[in-house]
Amino acid sequence: MSAEEQIEGKEKRAEIDRYLVEKSLPLGLWRFALPYMLAFMLQALYGAVDLFIVGRFCDEAAIAAVSTGAQLLQAVTGLILGLSAGGTALIAYNVGAKDSEGAANAVGTTATLFALVALAITPFFACATDRFVELMQTPVEAVDYARQYVFIIACGIPFIVGYNIIGAIYRGFGDSTTPTVFVAIACVLNIIGDYLLVAKLGRGPEGAALATIASQGTSFALALCYMRVKRFAFAFHRRHFKMQRRSIAKILAVGTPIALQDALTGFSFLVIIAIVNMMGVMPAAGMGVAQRVIGFLLLPPIAFSIAVVTASAQNFGAGKDRRAFMAFVYGALFSLGFGVCFWTLGQLIPTELSRVFTELEPVAAHSALYLRSFTIDCLCVAFIFNCNGYFCGCGKSLVVLVHSGIAALAVRIPLSYILSRGEDATLYNVGFAAPIASIVSIVICVGYFLYLWKRGKVDFIDREEAPILPR
Repeated sequence: MSAEEQIEGKEKRAEIDRYLVEKSLPLGLWRFALPYMLAFMLQALYGAVDLFIVGRFCDEAAIAAVSTGAQLLQAVTGLILGLSAGGTALIAYNVGAKDSEGAANAVGTTATLFALVALAITPFFACATDRFVELMQTPVEAVDYARQYVFIIACGIPFIVGYNIIGAIYRGFGDSTTPTVFVAIACVLNIIGDYLLVAKLGRGPEGAALATIASQGTSFALALCYMRVKRFAFAFHRRHFKMQRRSIAKILAVGTPIALQDALTGFSFLVIIAIVNMMGVMPAAGMGVAQRVIGFLLLPPIAFSIAVVTASAQNFGAGKDRRAFMAFVYGALFSLGFGVCFWTLGQLIPTELSRVFTELEPVAAHSALYLRSFTIDCLCVAFIFNCNGYFCGCGKSLVVLVHSGIAALAVRIPLSYILSRGEDATLYNVGFAAPIASIVSIVICVGYFLYLWKRGKVDFIDREEAPILPR
């Protein structure tokens, strides 16, 4: 390929990177969100496939163990995705500002930072396996299974981190399709591994965990090879792999509140599962199935919220404040449409949704009880998730931590405990804690936005020049 052709190819890719800034915003959000939605759907299949296979070839104790262990996988993934939101926002900002060197520094710093994070947290989670299983109030019948599953997942954290950071880097460019390809590869490998290790070899939860980590490790290796061969639309060299203080400050300023928010949310649901575990092995298994269903129901608002992060950051970098805000508006409206559909399904066919993951009727019945009340939250998160995306993209992510902390610690956890303690309490009662907590978050988000607007810190008028932010 000639030098002219290489330059032309880079220019074309650069044009694609800015479609969220220069073309139809509603279409741009759908273009970004659909591949990401598919990627998240496939990623949700990791825990879901584990539960699906285990639910058909193992007993209730194995189901409860995978349900408990999968929460660790979800918590770690949420922590990494939260922190990586800072890298995504910084890369997107530089793409919007047409700053190639800034984008290269952002990519290199993000990769270096998270390599160190992986090295730090892997031994911690591996050594804390027994403590985690104990704190989760795991039913006695499921303790040994849960220890096996959790320890293997903990040892595979470097693959989880690397796998998700590559996706975060590409999303900063506005490319949500490339990460989806590697998620699909991992999902297919995980299904094959689960079938062989659990269904054929009878390894139970241990086999399910091995299949999950092996599939993510393979996909991560393939993604690295692709990144090396394909390269970026700008010059990127080894010198960019460094801990640049200004870039780290920006990544952590945006990513830390999001990560802590995800950690608090994940922690609150871990506590809720521990509360439900005290109700017995059958409600615990039912809760595990319900969580897998919910993971799919929340995919659209999650996908649009990530699209809003990238769109608002790119437009904020380009000085288009009004367009950045409209990304939130469109994202919330699109998510609400899905929310109405999912709430309806939760009222009409919750048992049928649960049967996708288990053939045990008592487990499906308990799951259905939780879904009937919880699915109200599908309406609430349409606003909350996209509001979080807007605040994150514009560098005002601290409020995300504040409202999430209040909702999780002051509302969701204590209310779940209270609702589970009644004489005739069921998972139906416990399920109401989530939407009530979300309503509290909505009130805080609206109040904070009005505060910023009245003080002139957010505006609907485009700026001629982008603000100077640390690279």
